[in-house]
Amino acid sequence: MTIEPIKMPKWGLAMEEGKIVEWHVQEGDQISEGDDLVDIETSKMINACEAHQDGILRRIIAESDQTLPVGALIGVMAGSDVSEAEIDAYVEEYQTSFDPNEASGEAAGPEIRTVEVFGRTLRVGVMGEDLPGTPIVLLHGFGGDLNNWMLVQPSLAETRPVYAIELPGHGQSAKDVGDGKLGTIATGIVAAIDALGLESFSLVGHSLGGAIAAEVAARTGSRVKGLGLVCPASMPGGSINADYLDAFVSARRSRDLREPAKNLFADESFVTRDMLEDLIKAKRLDGAQDALTLIKDNLKGADPAYAGLGDRLSTIAAPIILIASKTDQIVGAPNPSAFPDGTKSVWIEEVGHMPHLEKSGDVSTALKELA
Repeated sequence: MTIEPIKMPKWGLAMEEGKIVEWHVQEGDQISEGDDLVDIETSKMINACEAHQDGILRRIIAESDQTLPVGALIGVMAGSDVSEAEIDAYVEEYQTSFDPNEASGEAAGPEIRTVEVFGRTLRVGVMGEDLPGTPIVLLHGFGGDLNNWMLVQPSLAETRPVYAIELPGHGQSAKDVGDGKLGTIATGIVAAIDALGLESFSLVGHSLGGAIAAEVAARTGSRVKGLGLVCPASMPGGSINADYLDAFVSARRSRDLREPAKNLFADESFVTRDMLEDLIKAKRLDGAQDALTLIKDNLKGADPAYAGLGDRLSTIAAPIILIASKTDQIVGAPNPSAFPDGTKSVWIEEVGHMPHLEKSGDVSTALKELA
């Protein structure tokens, strides 16, 4: 293999730098694609930077506790046929020519667009649009936004277009959710997909987004080539943590969210002050509180369509990948035997309700099997 740089990643639009916490590998180790290389701390979380290909870790450039800008060289992978002198020359050239401002711009994350759906604006993050593979549409969970996919979308977008749609009532999308029912939201998502010009696509949904993705897949038939459900809500065998939903919606200050938010993760260090403040800011936008209340009440039982999702699964022809945690405190553990024959179940260990943040590499690897 040729010399391949390991760079400081960009996780989210606001990330400008990261701090090296701990390397999981040593110089000379044989690395496989998807292996965790190094833990990196940002203002919002600590997460693992993973390998994008097989190779040998030949050089560690950034040591623990170093803080470096996005795009900075933190390590080098190369084959055994590459000499130390060649690696020395590569590192020197990279460091000499590295421009933090230019690198940050290159790694700016998804292109943000909007689509108009029934007179309402939905925000969409787009990556890899010019690639030939089947497009993937990502739908985040209750109370989240398109940045929930910041660790998964770039990996999926290496081979195909990926569109992260921000649900109505969330983030910077329109706050008018109508009656807030599953069918109403699913109708809007189908219209957004049509507005993006996607004739065929795969769907991935997390939590509430999983329930919506299942309903969209049932409605759109053969257009859907694959369905990925990540800790999906309202699935057979699962349950809804009504106390969490009530606490989330009623919270007015970031400190009110701290204890409820701990239910989202196996590792409570993910519950950072910045994360809590971002959630509160989104909830304070005009109309957000009413929209979330409507959606919450429907999830808790006001909308019988959620209870009927188990039957709807049997009408979905596309292959399904179910990604879940047996210690999920928000939606519980689904029963794989209640899913259609051929469903692939992937249990992620040592995570809570947010495996795409806690173990993004495992989730990305599983979702790459979608058509």
